[in-house]
Amino acid sequence: MIQGVDFSSSNVALYDGAADRAISYRDLGQRVAQNRALLRALARPAVVFQFTPNGAGAVAAYLACLAEGLPLGLAEPSVPLRERVVGAYRPSALVLPAAEPVPAGYHRAGLLAGGELALVQSDAGAYEVVPGDALALLLATSGSTGDPKFVRLSLGNLESNARSIVEYLAIGPGDTAIQGLPLHYSYGLSVLNSHLLAGGAVALTGHSFMRPEFWAVADACRCTSFAGVPYMYETLARLRQSPAERKGLRTLTQAGGHLRPDLASQLALAAASRDARFFVMYGQTEATARMAYVPPDRLLEKPGSIGIAVPRGELWLEPVDSDPARRQLFYRGPNVMLGYASGPEDLTRGDELGGVLATGDLAETDADGYFRIVGRLSRFAKLFGKRVNLAGVEAEVEARFPVRAAALEGAEALRLFIEAAADTETGAIRAHLASFLGVPPGSVHVARVSQLPLTASGKKDYKALA
Repeated sequence: MIQGVDFSSSNVALYDGAADRAISYRDLGQRVAQNRALLRALARPAVVFQFTPNGAGAVAAYLACLAEGLPLGLAEPSVPLRERVVGAYRPSALVLPAAEPVPAGYHRAGLLAGGELALVQSDAGAYEVVPGDALALLLATSGSTGDPKFVRLSLGNLESNARSIVEYLAIGPGDTAIQGLPLHYSYGLSVLNSHLLAGGAVALTGHSFMRPEFWAVADACRCTSFAGVPYMYETLARLRQSPAERKGLRTLTQAGGHLRPDLASQLALAAASRDARFFVMYGQTEATARMAYVPPDRLLEKPGSIGIAVPRGELWLEPVDSDPARRQLFYRGPNVMLGYASGPEDLTRGDELGGVLATGDLAETDADGYFRIVGRLSRFAKLFGKRVNLAGVEAEVEARFPVRAAALEGAEALRLFIEAAADTETGAIRAHLASFLGVPPGSVHVARVSQLPLTASGKKDYKALA
């Protein structure tokens, strides 16, 4: 990724919070160089984990680790999650907001460029294993459930997917994206990577997309594109603030789960009415970000479709357990991950997939070769664009409350069934789970049952609950 960015340009690369805080590619390159000098002092081998909000400092730290060849993990900046991840991986160093206290077992190594972030180094010195040569980035797979499972990505994965996105979205130096998604989320990171590779710009803001300040930044920075997950588009529709009707935006993209077809059609029509474009896309962290997209001129005739493969990618279906009625979607491309990691020993592994990914999604295809997702094989849910491990949700609830729990994915929310006494306070469980996942309480539905249904083997019967 770093190899394709032109750091000699005087064009704006980032707007950090406001239009008057513009950072050129040359300025960004200098910040990256400053960070690299600090990173070189780390004993090798080394692995770094970054727990930071969006900002120019976070971008410069991310790019510096890639340029320095240091494997980097990007994760949500919450203390409970950080404790779980640090406990599992025991990284050589952490990138944290400068104002945060240094965790036990670490010491402050210095401030990164800009001064808002600090590099803290492990007291243990060099890392306990030697990471594989191809490993560049680790991205979490399970949202905020605390599962330390990460996707292992190479520079080649990052660059190839960014180039594919630049190609089918036709991103150029005149494009500026408003960054409404976190950088530790593969979709949000792909917005940054693709725009930097194309010589465009990204406007970073700490404001929520629901706040007028967010859109004030978008207007002031003359943003031309907006990327959102279904929840964001649904919320804006309820607020009657359609981004498809904003004059400055020429490109709208959606990924991170299924968007109801009628809203997708509304957005597509509103965008087309003023010569803008709305893209529905499909992807997974395991494929760096994007695997498929629906060309805007085909969206109205393909409601509910995930479209066709991104450039240099291939999609196909294979029967599940020799059942022709159930077919799993497969993808082949240079953006497919090296494999998973759950701890230090997994970081030594090489490429375990050879560019082929079994997505875990059940799908069908039409006569034009457009694909549609019809179900999932595994027990994960998409909530607010996050991939949530339902087993992790159940484990958290059962560990905190005297209940047995079964979690299911709902149409717009997480559904939790609890086997508990009649006086059990479901509101407290809902509030805790919403806080744990980092989502509004209204997106978590808790229902009490006298007994959870079980299969013949004594396991929770999710089919009966559904």
